[in-house]
Amino acid sequence: MRRYLNKEEVETYLNRGKIIEVFLGKVCDNEDVLSYLSISKESNDKIEVEIIEIFDEGSTEYLDLYSFSTVDPDMEFERKVFKDIEELTEWIEKRYGVEKAKYCNSGIIQDEYLDYLKNK
Repeated sequence: MRRYLNKEEVETYLNRGKIIEVFLGKVCDNEDVLSYLSISKESNDKIEVEIIEIFDEGSTEYLDLYSFSTVDPDMEFERKVFKDIEELTEWIEKRYGVEKAKYCNSGIIQDEYLDYLKNK
């Protein structure tokens, strides 16, 4: 089964009110912190992104990133708004230095996390 969504699929899912995610893994010097993006469409057709930073509290036996502690529980997640998927993709690739943004359906980032742990 294919894990990643292409541009058309991302747009379709967002238009249907679904959440799309991108697992980023470790993006700062702190090895205990993981990041991922939660992407949704606003009512004004803009794309909103939440940048989520969590402590790496999992293992190959425990992959539920959604239950991991946030880095700063007293602060809201950083949010960004983009006009379209192209602008968002460009920002992800530039800000995080990834060759290609890997969009997936909500929940699939746990599989991404498992791959991250296996390749650590």
